This record gives sequence, C-alpha cells and structure tokens, in this order.
Amino acid sequence: MWDKAKAWFRYSVTILWARLVALAGALMAAGLNLLDDQTIRDAIQTALQPQYIPYYVIVMGLITELARRRTAGN
Repeated sequence: MWDKAKAWFRYSVTILWARLVALAGALMAAGLNLLDDQTIRDAIQTALQPQYIPYYVIVMGLITELARRRTAGN
C-alpha cells in the first residue's frame, strides 16, 4: 500500500508537499465560500492573523527547500 502511495507522488517529497499546499488552499477557498457564518470567519481570522502571513510563507518556503534537497540528495 505504501509503495502505491509513494508512486502516486513519484517518490518525491517535493511533489507531496506541493499537492498538500494546493489541497489546503482549495479547502480553505471552498470553506470560506461554504461557511458564510460570521462567527466562524472571526475564529479563522483570529487564528490566522494577517500580520503573521509573511511568516507562514517563509515557513512554507523552508519546508519546500528541505523537501527538494532531500529528494535531490543534497
């Protein structure tokens, strides 16, 4: 079973990470459209405060680089 899962990502951690990021973005976009409840929106905005977005992007970039280095064998 694991071999089939790894083959779906072509044995690449970078591809796995890219697909997880894309899936998270799609789920967040769909969730924001489906959940038009102000209470839920406020909770999400409290958890993901806009001033921390640059740090989230930096962390995503570091994880991407680490995944790529691991896959490249460096």
